[in-house]
Amino acid sequence: KGGRMDLNLPKVSAFLFCSGILQDVMTKNYEFKGVFQGFNPPAYPFGAEFMTFTRFSFEGEGEFRIDVTLFKENGEKLADTNPRDLKFSSDSGSNDLLTAWRVLFPAKGAYVFKVFCNNLNVAESKIICR
Repeated sequence: KGGRMDLNLPKVSAFLFCSGILQDVMTKNYEFKGVFQGFNPPAYPFGAEFMTFTRFSFEGEGEFRIDVTLFKENGEKLADTNPRDLKFSSDSGSNDLLTAWRVLFPAKGAYVFKVFCNNLNVAESKIICR
């Protein structure tokens, strides 16, 4: 038995940055436009508009407060989302969170998105501003 406690929280199974997301009304499938890993000029040093897609998976039922925060590499908060409550039922198994961002990146470098569930950091993803 290790000292690590396994918390029964949703897991992040996908996290993507892209220019835009469309959802088909009939099939509920997503179409992602311009998936990327980082910014090149002319996005820097101007404000960047983009979207993030986060897929959560969870076995069972529950409701969780989810929020996403963007940090500079030094840990300073740059931007965050309004917290949202996601409900999971035993028949769904997953939930998707689509977030629109408008961020002014102050300098070149690495930035980190952190996903929080009930105020606990459950995932992070790095983005580069070249």
